Formats: sequence, structure tokens, C-alpha cells
Amino acid sequence: MRHYTGEEFEDEVKRICRSLYSNSIGQGSEKVDGQERDGVFWNGSFFTIVEATTEKKKDKALYDAKKTHELVTKKRSEGNMAQGFLVTLHEPTADQKAAVKKYEKTTRIISFDELRSLLFDAAEYLRTRSGKPFGSVYDHASHSFEVPRSDFVEPTIVLAATSEVRSLNEITLRTQDSAKMIITAEYGIGKSMLLREMYFSLLKDFSQNKTFRFPVAINLREHLGQSDPVELLERHARNNAADPRRLVAAWSAGYVDLIIDGFDELSTRGWTGDHRKLREFKRSTHAVVKNLIRQTPQKSSVIIAGRAAYFDSDSEMREALGTPEGVFEHLIVQPFDTDQAAEFLNRKGYSDPLPQWLPTRPLFLSYLINKDLIKEAVTVSSLGSFPEGAAWSSLLTMIAGRESEQSEGVDKASILKFWGLLATKARQGNALQKSFSPTEMDEAFYAATGNTVSEDERRLLLRLPGLGISPDSVSSRTFIDIDFLNAASASLVLSHIRHPYGEETYRDDLRNVTQQLNQVGTHVICAAIEEEDISTGLLSACISKELTDGNHELAFDLFLPMIFLGQPEGYMTFEGIDIQELDICQEIWDPIKVDFSNCLISSLVLPPDGKLPEHIHFSECLIGNIEGRASERDLPTETFMNCEIGKFSSSYVVNSEILGSELPMGVKVLVVTLRKVYAQAGISRLESALLRGLDHRARMIAPDVIASLKKHGFLMESGRQGKTIFAGTRSMRKDAIAIIQSPATHKSPILDECRKLT
Repeated sequence: MRHYTGEEFEDEVKRICRSLYSNSIGQGSEKVDGQERDGVFWNGSFFTIVEATTEKKKDKALYDAKKTHELVTKKRSEGNMAQGFLVTLHEPTADQKAAVKKYEKTTRIISFDELRSLLFDAAEYLRTRSGKPFGSVYDHASHSFEVPRSDFVEPTIVLAATSEVRSLNEITLRTQDSAKMIITAEYGIGKSMLLREMYFSLLKDFSQNKTFRFPVAINLREHLGQSDPVELLERHARNNAADPRRLVAAWSAGYVDLIIDGFDELSTRGWTGDHRKLREFKRSTHAVVKNLIRQTPQKSSVIIAGRAAYFDSDSEMREALGTPEGVFEHLIVQPFDTDQAAEFLNRKGYSDPLPQWLPTRPLFLSYLINKDLIKEAVTVSSLGSFPEGAAWSSLLTMIAGRESEQSEGVDKASILKFWGLLATKARQGNALQKSFSPTEMDEAFYAATGNTVSEDERRLLLRLPGLGISPDSVSSRTFIDIDFLNAASASLVLSHIRHPYGEETYRDDLRNVTQQLNQVGTHVICAAIEEEDISTGLLSACISKELTDGNHELAFDLFLPMIFLGQPEGYMTFEGIDIQELDICQEIWDPIKVDFSNCLISSLVLPPDGKLPEHIHFSECLIGNIEGRASERDLPTETFMNCEIGKFSSSYVVNSEILGSELPMGVKVLVVTLRKVYAQAGISRLESALLRGLDHRARMIAPDVIASLKKHGFLMESGRQGKTIFAGTRSMRKDAIAIIQSPATHKSPILDECRKLT
């Protein structure tokens, strides 16, 4: 139990009493009749006299009670109504109660918990809230919000600015000191599970009197369309059987620590029209969150969380939420590494190792376990130049085949087409939040297969792997994994590539996507084109046709595989598309001729020195972050025309500092390479990018460092000869971050090897 000084305790008691019994500012301690009084409060019709003590002694209680009794009696004799309280930090002892009993007509002895409950019954709220859903915590296999807390495995949490690792215990301890934090993560990594654990940790601290504040956990998905923070808190109170007015009073008095989950669930990510209008739309949609944070007393902690990719830059996120840098720390929840995934699976009875390509998201792993798919998933084929794409294609084919065997009316090809169309429709908006009603699923099945859905087929569709019950309706379905969604949608893109001039209706859906394929989707296409020996000329013709017809989003989905498989011919212009990351410091871009116009680019990676690719231009683009340049003065005007840029990052400056340090040359190259590969989860790098920015000496030993990284499992290789792609592995992420943070002191075999390279 935390030790409070008498002065600290008195201050807390007075703060509550001011909210309960005062009608003007400044009421509190007074000297009356030559004696110090902890609190004298007047609400316009009633005096409340208060003494506060942290002691358990009978004599102290008797002294304070007598003093309070005398002043209350005096106020009553003067014609005023008056009452007295003796407030103890702990539950009053039997001796204390006996000592005060003689003054019971004027003075009551109560615990601090009792006094606080007069402001708001926190204990009753916490009992109710603890049994309600927390964000996206949901078991999609058993269709229940009741996911046991024993499923929680603590992920790696890092400070965005420095990659410094923070433990859950450190984070919750800091909330006692009025911490302000933003927590972001990819979907399915366990962000809501983490916030739930934080809530219960804070609840425990509150119950043990380690803090005077109690946690209020808000799911923003329950507050769509609200604009006033007080109304938001009142609705939250009603949803949890609490008094709305009193919860607002407790919040205003600084007795609430806010845990706000789901800033990405207040609006959709899809848009039509100018990107700048989208930014303004997000800003106005999140005004209620911004005002809630702004009006929360400084003494309270505020933790707000959401998906990492929702905002297009750190600066946009901070502006929209009202979480300024220097006040709010930004923490990132990392995907599970091998040890964390193994611990999670062990708790569910599975102990075999996982392949490198398989996502380690708790949500997806739990789904595979509960659907009894894990053993088959880990054995699928992952051969060829693009093993991740081949593995995902094999996984979907395997699952579709198994499901078709359980239904006479739906064959494997029909399930794959249905998945592909549904996933493509999801990419037309906010993919993983897109909910499909039974009617929409029936329509998608008919569009994919040409057949009307029977009752048996409808039951099959509702239980198909990869789809879970939507949070907004038990009869609706949504995709539960972003890689599954992208792999499924890529299969439809492949159908279009094989026969680009057909009239099937699914092509209209492909041409209406607003979110690009991710790395998994791109690699699925690459793997299939390689396996089926599809001509890159056919792929190039598809791109040209879609650009000519104005279908820029679909053309870009085709353009990315072309980068890895061949070289696009002629000039291309992509207009009005959303790009998560574009890395043009890789040599593969040098001969490419492309313009990006009115595009939304979350992250643009440029070479830190030298000229940019001559034939790549950006006009009227909204760019969240540019990595590799320090300011707009470093950008050539012939390449960037009328672009709006959120911020410039300094990772290349950091790399230069590393290369100029006193570390052994091999260790320098190791750290710089790890930073390039592990700086952002899910992004692969061409081999040439790993060499960019290194001087002559560093380039000489870089191949040896890369060989060591492959040998020790830090790099996963794919791609064709001359276009080798390296991606970080989930299993080594924790070690990679540790080496980046402490290359001089961390113990690792790869560091020992690289120290010997000169």
C-alpha cells in the first residue's frame, strides 16, 4: 500500500469536499477560534466541517471529533445548518468509532472510500465495467466477448521515438504520475487485450489505495456521432449502470484515469474526392476525443489507443487527437516474437514450431487453434522465389478444400472466389472494419459463383474460416486478419491478370478499391505469376489498360508486382491513390518513369544523399512522413510540386551517427541494416536498399553482415535474382530491437561475429 503524507491526504479530502459541499472557489482550510481546521465548506445553505487523518490512533480521533463537534455546534447556534466529518485514510478502527460515538449528533467518522463514493461510487462502476467488453477483445471461434485473461501474453512495447522497450508494469506505474500516452498497433496484435490488462492493474492499485484515481475504460466504437465529451461520459456511465452526473463530477475533480480504445473506429478510412477533405473529416470526427482530452484535469492519466495505419502521419494523429509531442508519449505494440507466440500457443495446447511466414498475431493464432487449422497451416508449401506469397496461396487453397468437403453444394473454387470478392469489397473502405450482412454475403456469393445460396450453403458461409462475427451484429461477418484478407483479394486480381478483357462483374469491384494490397497480397501475385509462367508483358498490358480507363487503384495493385518481376515500360501516372509506404531509394526505381498526382502517401523513403530517380515526380500529394531528408529545402522542386508534407524523419541522420561512432565496423553495419529492416513491421527491402548510405569500407563487409543475418534468422529472403527482397522475421524482432538499442552491451552470437568483421 502506498504511503501518503498527512498533507497529501488532506489535499485529496478537500478536493472531494469542494466538489460536494462548496459553492465558490478557494474554500478549504481555515483558522477558526484560534484552531486550524482542515476544511470548512459552505454551499449557500449548509456548512460542512471536515477533519482528515492518516492515523489509526484513538486519541487523535477523539481530539479531531471534539474539535469538529464544537465548531458544528457553534454554527448551529448561529442559526445555520451544519454537519461534521472525520475522514480516515483507512477503514475506521473499532476504537476510533467508539471515541467518536459520543459526538454522533454532529460528527460522523467515515473512511476515504466512503467520502469518495459520495462523489461517485467507483467500486460499483468498476464491478459492472469489469464484466463488459473491452474494445476488440473477442473470440471469433466461440463467438464470445469472454476471452479469459489467462490468454494474455505481454507483447513487446517500444517508445516510437527511440525504440526503448517499456514493460506493462512500467507503463501502469507511470499512470500514478499522471502519464499521457498514445498506444498504436496493427490489427489483431492484442492492443485491446493489453488495455484490458492495464485497466485491471489500475483497478488493483485503486482497490489497494495505491492511488486515489480509478480507471474508466471507454470503447469509442460505442460513441459514434457524439460531439460533446460530457455527453460521451454520461452515455458511458449509463452503459455501465453508473450515475452519469456523478461520473462527470469525479472526472472533473481529477479522480479518473482514462483508457480510451479505438480512435480508428470513429470514422471510415475510405473517401471520395480530395485527400485534404479526408484530413479535415478526420479532424472534425475526432473533435469529441480532442475535447475530452483537453478538458481532463492534468492530474489524471490519459491513455488513448488505435490502429497504427489509421492516420497518415504522427503529426496528423497528434493534431486530430490533441495529443502534442512532449506531453503524450507514443508507444508501439510490436507483433509477437517466437517466444511470445510459443507461450501463447502453449497455453492453448499447441507446442510445435511455427513457419516464418505465418503471422504471429494473437487473434489469428487463436482463430487457427480454435478452428483446428493450425496443424495443417504450418505444413503448407512455401516454395519458389516468393515463399510468403506461395504459402498464403496454399493455405487458402487448403482451407477452401477442407471446407468444400463438408458441403456438397460448394466446391473449392467457389469458396476461393467468394473470399476474393468479399475481401475486395472490404478493400473499398476500411478493410478490417467492413461488416457484411447476411444479405450482402448472399449477393457476393451469387456474384462470385452465379448460384443462389441455399440454406446449407448459407450456414457454410457464416462459419467460413477467416471470417468472424462482426462487433456490431451477431448475424454479420468481418475479416479477422489483414494478411488473410489481402491474400484472398490477390486471388481475384490474379483472375483479372489471366483474363484481363472479360466482362465479369467482379472487375468493377476491383476497380473500386481504395486500399492498396499489402506485402502479402503483392507476394501472392508474384508467386502465382512465377509458378504459372505468366508473361510480364501481359501484366504490363493490364496496367496500361487500367490506367487508360482511369482505374488507378487497380493499376497500382498490378504495378507493385511488376516492380519485382519486370520493368514497366513507358510513362505512367497514378492519381488519387492511397499508398502506405513508397521506398524509392532502392536502385530498382532508377529507370522507372512515373508521376504521382493528388495521392495520399503515408511514408515516403528517399535516398539520404545524391539525386532522386530522374523520372519520378510528385504533384499535389499529401505525404505524412518523408524519411531521408531534413526539410523541404532538401527536396528538388522539379520532383515535388505543390505537395503538403507532415514531417521529415531523422533515421538517416541516426544511421550516419552510428557509422561515425566508435563501434567496430561490422557492428555499425549490423545496426544500420537492422534499423532499415525492423524500423517498420511488415515492410520488405530490396538488397540494394540495405547497401544505400554505406561508405566504401562498410559496403565491403555488408555482404558478410547480410549472410550472418540470414544464418541467425534475422532476414527472410525472397524475390528473383537481381531483385532479392529481405524482410525481418517475427521470431527475431525482440533481439533486433535489443541490438539496435544497446549494440555495445547486448549479448548475442551475431554481435560476436560482426565484431570480427573489418
